[in-house]
Order: sequence, then structure tokens, then C-alpha cells
Amino acid sequence: MNKIYLTLLFLLLLIPSVQAQIPQDSVLNTTWILTRATNTLPIQRQTTLQINTVKYEIKGFGGCNNYTLPIKEIKERKHYTQITTDAIITNDNRCTKNVNDFEQAFLLALSNQKLRVNTDDATLTIVNENKQTFTFSMQPQNPLLNYIEKHAWKLIQLQGNSNRVYHPYLTFDFQNNTVIGYTGCSYFTGKVAISNTFNKIQFFDLEVTKKTCASTNRKVVEKDFIQLLEGETFSFDVAEQTLNLYQDNKLFFMFGFIPKQMTSE
Repeated sequence: MNKIYLTLLFLLLLIPSVQAQIPQDSVLNTTWILTRATNTLPIQRQTTLQINTVKYEIKGFGGCNNYTLPIKEIKERKHYTQITTDAIITNDNRCTKNVNDFEQAFLLALSNQKLRVNTDDATLTIVNENKQTFTFSMQPQNPLLNYIEKHAWKLIQLQGNSNRVYHPYLTFDFQNNTVIGYTGCSYFTGKVAISNTFNKIQFFDLEVTKKTCASTNRKVVEKDFIQLLEGETFSFDVAEQTLNLYQDNKLFFMFGFIPKQMTSE
């Protein structure tokens, strides 16, 4: 009999421990958009969240800054999943006071917490130790974003004017909500917020690395180009290999795609 017990014990030791995880098909690599919070309504800029149970981290966009939230432990309970988080990692870019205040409160509510996580169809709910509740909806994948991200986009028409050669171009990284590009004189970086539901894009926090520009025309275009993008929201579509940005149903910018390796002056 002792031999049987010893054999069973040996076999149990050989079986690898199973790490409790949130169902991979419903959460992993899914972008969730905040739709409701306990104490306040979400801000106009989208607040997003992605839970990666392989890398043990939560990543997203708070409305002004990207953030990473390390996960210390994941436990499966009977009716929910418990996630224990570490201190949040984020940068400190400044937006409007309303945006920064909301973002700070949201990130504080997730950091160093035991979070109760539930998923139901296309909804994810997070409740922290202080009973603050955050409800997220699943962000539908917009196939246009993959296409836009693969290319660089060179300006070919500005406010209806296509009777000149334009030099600015853009490239996008939608995983990190960033845009980088060239104004015709200088390079710039910035942030974007995407609404897949309504095909809208907002540009903000654009920073230009100033360079000497001998061309007066390029200086004028640079100034106009940045000013017209900064803080603005556009509807967008892709048609016949052009990326088109609209305001009030009027075509504002038209970009033609070029290979990314050609994005040098």
C-alpha cells in the first residue's frame, strides 16, 4: 500500500502546476474601451485597456498618456478572476486639466490593487478594492487601421488645393497611439486617439523638432500643417490608395500612400 501512495505522490509531482488565467479567446490581445466609471463619466478621448495574461501586464491609453500595469498574480475564483497589480508605469505628458484629472484617478484606481475581473460577451467589468467599478466594451477591429499602419502617407491635397507639390508625410503606430512624420522642414511626433465606431481620429501633443528651412513656402506649409492638425478631430476613410481626413463632411487633408522606407527627405 505504501508503494502505491509513493507512486501516486511521485506522479503528482511530475504534473506541472496550472496557472489560472482569464479565458484567452475573450481577453488576450483584445482592446477594451471604457464606457462607464463609478464616480464620473469617461472623457471624450478614449480610455483603453488590454490584459495580456502571457506577459503578465495590463497596457492601455489613459486619455493623455500610455501606461503599463504589471500583474503580480492571477487567481481564478468561482465567479470571477482576481488580478493583483503592481505600481503603474506611465509618462507625464500634460493635456487639459479635465483629461489629466480623469486619467490620474483612473490609473490610481488600478495601481497596487486586487482587481475583480468579469467578462460577459463583449463587456469587461473591473472592480477594485474600494468598490470602484469600471465597465469596458470590446473595441471592434477596424481593418482600415492595419492598412493605414503599413504605409507612410504623403500629403497631396490641403483644404482642396492640389496645385502644388507638398512634402509633409505621416506614419502611424496604433498599438501605441502615436504618429510621427515630416512637415517639409522638420520632423515631428505626437499622439492620436481613434474611435473605430465612428471612424474618427484626433491628433494632439504634436512636438516639432525645429530645423533650418531655406524654403519660405515650406516654412508656411509647416506652420499651417501642424496648426491644422493639433487638437483637431477628423473623420477618415481610405479610397483608391488615399487616406482622406474630413471635417464637417468636407475633405480637409488627402494623403497618398508611399512605402515606409521612402520616408526620408
